[in-house]
Amino acid sequence: MIGGMPAKRPSKSANEPPRQPLLVDPPARSRLDGESEDLLSDRLARQIRLSILRGESPAGSRLNLDEMKGRYDVSLSPLREALSRLTAEGFVRFEAKRGFRVSEMSVANLAEIVTIRRLCEPVAIRESVLRGDDEWEARLAAAAHMLSKRVAGGPGASAEWENAHRKFHLAALSGCGMPMLMHFCSTLMDLQDRYRLQLTQDGAYSRQAGKEHEALLDACVRRDAKLAEKLALAHIDETYRHLMAVMKV
Repeated sequence: MIGGMPAKRPSKSANEPPRQPLLVDPPARSRLDGESEDLLSDRLARQIRLSILRGESPAGSRLNLDEMKGRYDVSLSPLREALSRLTAEGFVRFEAKRGFRVSEMSVANLAEIVTIRRLCEPVAIRESVLRGDDEWEARLAAAAHMLSKRVAGGPGASAEWENAHRKFHLAALSGCGMPMLMHFCSTLMDLQDRYRLQLTQDGAYSRQAGKEHEALLDACVRRDAKLAEKLALAHIDETYRHLMAVMKV
């Protein structure tokens, strides 16, 4: 259930085996200028973010610090640092006298994420196409090749496809030369993928976007910045349209 609105689900057979969770594993983030290094809190934030993405920590649930200290075998200081970072990213919220909770999921929240993503990502891909060097082009081509070898899908989609999909989109943006913009785009991608992954696990969402990825790769390789920007927006919009179709408004 998302924001009090159950997603549409296909009927299930009584003998249908339980579905395995999607193991999306976002890579470590690039450090921004002026940020101090704290490898423990970085790793911890990554683990908690992954738990939220996969729905293991449900939307709106309270995050018990004592339980989390035991689960992750850490002290309170790095745990608070990790949760504060996730609060800034939008995955967690802090309530005075009530502590940390996983951020809610709702139609309004998804719409806000997509609106901001539509502002940031076209800039990043345009600058990547205009400024990206041969290494960027090779990195993008390699990521596209790995993605083409994986099979997308609904409930049975593999962790390998999820990771390859994310790496392709980040590779397309990675030539922009703007670490702060990349950080924003990566976070927004994660926030939207939280909806897509959990609706996919429910069996409510399934979409094949291979042709869209191929067209985006072609525009980037041909250094057609205007077309790449247009295709990136269309890809975001189409995913959003499919997500909204399975959420009861």
